[in-house]
Amino acid sequence: MNEIETKILDIDQASVEKSLIALSARQTQKTRLVVDWYRIRGIQEGEDPWFLRIRSNSEGIHEVTWKAKSDILGIARKHKEINFLVTEPERLSDLFEELGLEKYAHQEKDRSSFSLKNWRFDIDQYPGMPPYLEIEGQSEEHIKEAIQLLQLENNPTWAEGERKLIQDTYNLDWYKMSF
Repeated sequence: MNEIETKILDIDQASVEKSLIALSARQTQKTRLVVDWYRIRGIQEGEDPWFLRIRSNSEGIHEVTWKAKSDILGIARKHKEINFLVTEPERLSDLFEELGLEKYAHQEKDRSSFSLKNWRFDIDQYPGMPPYLEIEGQSEEHIKEAIQLLQLENNPTWAEGERKLIQDTYNLDWYKMSF
């Protein structure tokens, strides 16, 4: 599956949530996520051909995701993802390490998710930085339509990954983010 998404920065979380609810968006989750990232041992930052992550939420649901490198599409980015649920994330972590992968990053973040029509909206809050809104849609134009619908066209957008956002914009250590 290909994912097309962008991040909207400098949001007022309460205002965005109120707007989404007024538009009849359905809240799909409110949780804390714990994410561990894996890659081929010895690969340098920026040279990764793909990424693996194990993500667990506060409800005890665990998911593994393989992510391809992203293509930037103007204000959005597109990448292929393969996701599936797992019941034993610790054993999967052990398997990854036995296969020669290294766990190179750990994050925690709070997430509120909403769905409306064919959009997915995630409001993410990492420790030490303001929340941002991630919009996932069918195309860059579809995402721009959602931005206008929420009246966020004056907010800055971010098409690159979270690591670069967190490191370059907020000067925080993406590799170790815990509450």
